Amino acid sequence: MSAASPSPAPRPDPAPCACGSGLRARRCCALDGGGPPDPAHHALVAPQVEQARAARTAGRNREAERLLLQVLDLAPLHREALRLLYEIRHAERRIPAAIALVARIAALPPETPAAHVQHAQLLIGQGRHAEAEAPARRALLLAPRDPSVHHLLGMIQTETGRPTSGERHYRMAEALIEAPNPTLLGNLAWNLRQQGRLDEAAAVYGQALSGTVRPVRALAGLAQVEAGRGRFDAAEALLAEAGTAAPGDRMVAALIALSRLRAGDAEAALDRIAATEAAIAPQPLLTTELAMRGRALERLGRHDEAWAAYLAGRDFQRERARRRFDPAPIEARLAGIRETFRADRLAGLPRPAPVANAPVPVFLLGAPRSGSSLLEHLLAQAAEIDPADNRAPLPGLGRLLPRLVEGFGGPTLDFPAALEGTVAGEAQDIPAILASRYVALIRAAGIVGPQARFVTDRHPELPWLLGLANTLFPGAPVIHVLRHPLDVVLSGFAQDRLYDGNAGVTLASLARLYDAQMNAIAHVRGQTTMRYLPVRYEDLVTDTEATLRRVLDFIGLAADPAAMIATPPRAVPRVPAYRAELEPPHRRGVFRHRRFGDVFGEAMPVLAPWIERLGYAATPEGAA
Repeated sequence: MSAASPSPAPRPDPAPCACGSGLRARRCCALDGGGPPDPAHHALVAPQVEQARAARTAGRNREAERLLLQVLDLAPLHREALRLLYEIRHAERRIPAAIALVARIAALPPETPAAHVQHAQLLIGQGRHAEAEAPARRALLLAPRDPSVHHLLGMIQTETGRPTSGERHYRMAEALIEAPNPTLLGNLAWNLRQQGRLDEAAAVYGQALSGTVRPVRALAGLAQVEAGRGRFDAAEALLAEAGTAAPGDRMVAALIALSRLRAGDAEAALDRIAATEAAIAPQPLLTTELAMRGRALERLGRHDEAWAAYLAGRDFQRERARRRFDPAPIEARLAGIRETFRADRLAGLPRPAPVANAPVPVFLLGAPRSGSSLLEHLLAQAAEIDPADNRAPLPGLGRLLPRLVEGFGGPTLDFPAALEGTVAGEAQDIPAILASRYVALIRAAGIVGPQARFVTDRHPELPWLLGLANTLFPGAPVIHVLRHPLDVVLSGFAQDRLYDGNAGVTLASLARLYDAQMNAIAHVRGQTTMRYLPVRYEDLVTDTEATLRRVLDFIGLAADPAAMIATPPRAVPRVPAYRAELEPPHRRGVFRHRRFGDVFGEAMPVLAPWIERLGYAATPEGAA
C-alpha cells in the first residue's frame, strides 16, 4: 500500500474583513497576533509605503489604497501603512473600518495617548460611549496630566450615567488648563444639569458665554437649564439668540420646536421641523425630529400622520443607524431573577435593620412610560420627600455585590445570583453594608436635604432590581404605577429612546420588554414579602387628589394632597430632568391607544394576557 499523500497546504482566506477596511479578514479583525511577520522586516516594504504616502499627499487615494492593501497583506502591523489607510477610510466616512484600524494602531508598541484618544473619539461619535471608556482610560494611564484626556473621560462618564465621576474629570481638566475653555465649561455645565444642580449649571454656562463669542451649544444648554428652573421667558430668549446665530443648527431648531410645543403652539413646532426638513433635503430627519413631529401632529388630532411620523423615526433607527432588537439581555435578566429569587433558596437571606437617621426609600416601580415621573413630582411637593429621579445608586450596588461576596470568602457569582452568597458567615453583613452605602451615596450626591424623611427612587433599572431593593430595605414602600399596556408601548414607541437590547425599534420589542419586566416583578413579589401598592395611571390623572391621598397613607406621611397639587413646583435639592417639560396632570394620555386604531397587531399576542390580567379588558374604555 502506498504512503498517504501529504495534505495540501491551506489556501489563504480571500474573504474581505466585515469592518470594510478592504483587507482580508485574516489580516484585519481576525488577525492572529502570533502570525504576522516580525516588524523588524518592515523595511522591506518601505519603498511601497513611501509611494503610498506620496500618492495620498497628491490626492491619488485609489493608488494609495492599492499600495497600502498590498503592504498590509504582507505586514499587517506596519504602523505608517495602517495610519495612511485609516486616514483614507476616515475621510470616506467608513467608520467601522476606521475604528478597527485605529484600534490596531493604538495597540502597537510604543503606545501613544493620541491613538487611544482617536479610538475613543470615533466610538463616541457612534454613540458607543461605554466602549470608548477603555481606550480613554488607557490614554489617561499614558498621559495622566493631559487635560484633553480628562475632558474625554468626563464626557464618557456623564453620558453613561455616572455624572459625579464625570464631574471629577471635568474639574481636573479645568485645573490643568491655563485659560478657560468654553467647550469644557459647556460640558461641565451640562453635567451639572444632568445632576439636577441647575443653579450651579447656570453659573458655569455664564462663564462659557462671557467671552466675545457666545457658543451656540452653550446658549442652547443654558436655555434647557432655564426651562428646568421654570424661567421659560429666559429660555425662549436664549433659543432665539442661538437660532439667529446658527440658523442651520438642527439641535437648536429641535429645541425651538420643543419650546413651541411646550407653549401649546403645535403648528409653530411643525413649521420649524418642516423648515429643517427643507434645509437638509435630501437627507432624512432624525428620530428626535420625527418623534417631535408626531407629538405635534397628535396634539392637533392628526393621528394617522402622527403614527406615520413615529414609524419613520423608528425606521431611521433600524435602517440608518442599524439598530436591531436583541432579546438576549432581557431574557438573561429574567432567567437570572427566576433562578435566584426562590423562597426556599433565599429563606436564610439576612434582613438588615433600617439605617439609623436616614431617609426611607420609596421605590416607584413601573415599565417605561407608565407614569412614575408624574407620581414622583406630586410626592416631591411634600417637604419631607425629596426626589432622586433616576439618580439613585441601586444599579451600582448590584455591580458591587458580587465583589463583596467574593471578598468575604463567598463563591464567585454574578448578580443577582451573588445574593445567595450572603446567607453564610461574615457575608451576612453585606446587605447592611450596601444599604448604608445607598444612603451615603444619595447624601454625598446632594439628593436629599436635611428635612427629608423619604426619598423617591424611580430608577429605570428598578424592575430588574426589585429583589435587591427589597433585600436592602425590607420595610420600604414599593408603589407600582400601572397603565394600560397598549398605552405603555405606544408612548414608548413615540419617543427617540431605546431600552434594553435596543427595545423600542419596534412595537413588538417594547411589548417583549414590558412582558419580561412585568414577569420579573410578579416573580419577585410571589417569592418574597414586601410592602406593595399598585396605583393606576388612569386614576392618578383623573382623580389625582384621592389617588395621592391613598399613596401618602401607604407611605405613612400626613400631608394635604389638595395643597400639594395646587402649589407651584417646590424647590428640591436636585431638580428632576423631566421638570423642563412638566405639565399639570392631564387626561390626554388616558387610553391614548384608542386614537390610533389597529396598529398593535405585532404587539397584541404578547400584551393581551397582561390586558386581561390587569383588568383593562373588563372596562369598555380599556379595550383595544
